[in-house]
Amino acid sequence: MNTISKHKHMIIIIIIYVFFTSLGSFAINSELANDSANSNYKNGNYENAIKYYESVLSQGQESATIYYNLGNAYFRIKDIPKSILNFERAKLLSPKDDDINFNLNLTSGLIVDKVNNIPEFIVTAWFKNILNMFSANIWAAISLVLFVLSLLIILFFLFSKRAYLRKLFFWTGSLIFIISLICLFIAVESRVTIIDNHSAIVMQAVTTAKSSPSNSSTDLFIIHEGTKVTINEKLDDWTEIKLSDGNVGWIKSKDIEEI
Repeated sequence: MNTISKHKHMIIIIIIYVFFTSLGSFAINSELANDSANSNYKNGNYENAIKYYESVLSQGQESATIYYNLGNAYFRIKDIPKSILNFERAKLLSPKDDDINFNLNLTSGLIVDKVNNIPEFIVTAWFKNILNMFSANIWAAISLVLFVLSLLIILFFLFSKRAYLRKLFFWTGSLIFIISLICLFIAVESRVTIIDNHSAIVMQAVTTAKSSPSNSSTDLFIIHEGTKVTINEKLDDWTEIKLSDGNVGWIKSKDIEEI
């Protein structure tokens, strides 16, 4: 029994060692790839920089900075659709970043299609502005801090002996707790927006939107590379898209890439 037990402990130790060693190796490889990407970009080797940035992303190391740098690299080789795609992805993670928004607006101004936006309902626009005030992680951090603060105030309420202080601590703690829940809700909604945003960028130089998912259906309108669309639904190798001006049509799924 002792021998078997020793073997079990040895196996567990080996598994733990291999696991943490793999994690360390993974982190080092990602860091090296990112450093190589930055170095190649600074030296003007933009295609190599793109390969390294894509390598980092393929390892699950997402960040607004990497997408922003990748967007800049694609812009340097004049691949406008890919540049816009990665600036949009960077904006999802850091919606208030001035550099990201400036470069996205600049690059979007180079595309052929100039689509007029339908004015949003005022409440929808207001809620989106709140979502975009901070990233999902920051909203979550604010929620956590406020929650801890509300617990501390409730403790003061429990140990306070004066009636007016108990009343003050109770209502203040309750209010802060409610605000923390609101911030948590906003953090969750912000994360859902990132994961399931239903948006895409047209990658094909020119694509024709159809009235139905069939090559023989009626042509509705033409859109060009770099245009941002909303995905309504998918059917086989077709996707129904909606433009910001309200136009709806079916295009080949291969002609777009989701943000």
